[in-house]
Amino acid sequence: MSDSLVLKGLKDVRKHTGSEMLLMNPKRGGNSYPVKKWWAANASQTTYVGCSVFKVTQAGLSVYLAIDTAEMTTIRVDSEAAFVFNFYNIHQISRAALFTDSWELIEHYAFPKISGGKIMTVTPPSGASRPDADSPGAESATSIGTVSITGNDTPTDGDTVIYTASNTGDAGNLSYAWSSDDADNKPFVTFTGASVEGVWSGTDATVITCVVTSGDADVEDSPQSGSITVTPV
Repeated sequence: MSDSLVLKGLKDVRKHTGSEMLLMNPKRGGNSYPVKKWWAANASQTTYVGCSVFKVTQAGLSVYLAIDTAEMTTIRVDSEAAFVFNFYNIHQISRAALFTDSWELIEHYAFPKISGGKIMTVTPPSGASRPDADSPGAESATSIGTVSITGNDTPTDGDTVIYTASNTGDAGNLSYAWSSDDADNKPFVTFTGASVEGVWSGTDATVITCVVTSGDADVEDSPQSGSITVTPV
């Protein structure tokens, strides 16, 4: 199993164990994402249904998983290799569908509320193909990985301090956004490099955070953040 989560309602994601599945935010606001109706479609009329949509990324390739949710629905989704999905604990959900990253229908699923038994996977005669993780370019995916911050976590008022962000992944084109939850120490975290330097002020415990973003085209997990808790002495 590569990733797993539980979705309650339209966008309450719980028990998320990985980073492959990312819930998409509707471009025009609201809680549901408009998706063209994929079942019993009328060729002369385009109808949209409100869904919860996940962008699923593996080896730098992506698909969209659309789930026909409502306020009281619940479902557990497991994402396997090669964009294979398993569904469990389905409550008040009838359908879901898998699309390419250009919104071509690959296959769709009829849940027990419709099928009356096992989940049915329907592959349209003209359906698109799943992205191939072995295709050229698929190996170019990069990741930021885990972000860590090092530096003096027990400074004294007036000390010069330096904090440096590092990451475990291989992504390039990195940018850094620093922040502090202490107003006295915000000026020195306005830098945008991997390190910040300044004079520590005050005696209050402070959390210093750095958000790392990659400009790589195929980065899997941007942005990522790390923090350090600073307790002055």
